Amino acid sequence: MDEAFLDIERKGYDAGANPFMGSLKRTFRFPPVSYANKSELKAKFREQIRSELKTAFVFNYQVTLTVTLYLNHEKLLETPEYGDLDNHAKAICDAIKGRGGVLIDDCQIQRLDICFIDTPKESYFEIEVQGSPDDFCCADLKLYEMKDGLFYPISEKVWEGGEFIEVDPINKYFQFALLAAMTSTKRTLRHQARQEGTPQFRAFQYGRRVSPIQWAFHQTRIADAGFPIVKRPEWEADYAAWAAHPSNLERAQSMEEMMKTYSAALQLAGGLTPRSS
Repeated sequence: MDEAFLDIERKGYDAGANPFMGSLKRTFRFPPVSYANKSELKAKFREQIRSELKTAFVFNYQVTLTVTLYLNHEKLLETPEYGDLDNHAKAICDAIKGRGGVLIDDCQIQRLDICFIDTPKESYFEIEVQGSPDDFCCADLKLYEMKDGLFYPISEKVWEGGEFIEVDPINKYFQFALLAAMTSTKRTLRHQARQEGTPQFRAFQYGRRVSPIQWAFHQTRIADAGFPIVKRPEWEADYAAWAAHPSNLERAQSMEEMMKTYSAALQLAGGLTPRSS
């Protein structure tokens, strides 16, 4: 890894444009708030965190969250001023998810570590979010419904050369087509397995062989996240209008021909029978 690449990472990280090699660290010089507190206090706490995060990206896959609370041990033991660790964790997790946060939803947190350290000074806290280096996207995203009924985060901007740049619309529609093909094949494969008497958990595992790697969300998890939600009929109609335009016909037809080959390969990989496909 050369120094020029690291310099781009550092500059982007300092500007809040990207995590540094998959990691985001922040120190918040104000007291943590327990989830057991009143709604107004939790709302103010959430806004305080978001006002200091100021990131142009969100993590879009699984992460590890590490929280370090700096609390006065005497107050922790002898007063009701601080909440339990799990209540502090919940308040922080809620504050960093959704529009304005660094996660789409806290179901992305695959591991959570939280501890407190005694301090004689004013209480404060630190967080570290650790994901894989490429598992982030522009915060200017929408959540698109696919054929499995789940919603996938897609932005019209990609990270390139130290900044987010607009992509050609065909790249967005190609991503739609790939996700639609995979989720359709997954759904068919799982249905066939269940019809043949396969237990539900095993059918789920079978479906993973043709599932998108990209993280997806159930609608209930992102209903209040603040990101635009696009149902499948909406984006399908949008694509149809784009593909029908004379300037896009040739590219749309070429993409659809490629997708026929890709869909056939997916069905073969999934072991689907002609009856089910």
